[in-house]
Amino acid sequence: MLIKLLKGFGCALRGIFYTLKNERHMRIHAVALVYVMFFSVFFNLSAEKYAILLLTGALVIVSEIINSAIESVVDICKNEYSIIAKIAKDMAAGAVLISAIFSVIIAILFFNDISGYVNILKFFLKYPIMLLFVGMFSIFSFIYITIGSTEIKNRIKKFITTLKHLKGGNLNGSSDNNKN
Repeated sequence: MLIKLLKGFGCALRGIFYTLKNERHMRIHAVALVYVMFFSVFFNLSAEKYAILLLTGALVIVSEIINSAIESVVDICKNEYSIIAKIAKDMAAGAVLISAIFSVIIAILFFNDISGYVNILKFFLKYPIMLLFVGMFSIFSFIYITIGSTEIKNRIKKFITTLKHLKGGNLNGSSDNNKN
């Protein structure tokens, strides 16, 4: 019974990671949730407000996973264009949009305190190196969102292969095997 339970968790985790790797909107939602949770620390939110933030974030993530699953199933079932298939996909995307809009509204309500923004400014003035980390995370996030983790992995492998080829042969074109 425990093995079945663990296998179920494994399947669920594979589904989550697949969506994070292959669905751009999921990557956008995940990165946005990381930013919201990081900056929420500066706003002295109550436990109840944190719970609401986490629930709305989870709702957006879950909606996106369900949307992706529905799109995949519709694509399997319909090889040619179908207005019903289009409507099903549009409805699933609409569910994500509604959850995202309400998530943004809740964030606006929770982050409307000027003292939180003052706290952010004080933090970065006290620890300016953190701006570098936030900047690096922002660059990484942009790359992750736009090209995805699979493409990043492929490009890193290609770069490493190129470096190995360069290391295997001298820059002037001769090989290490030709040494006397």
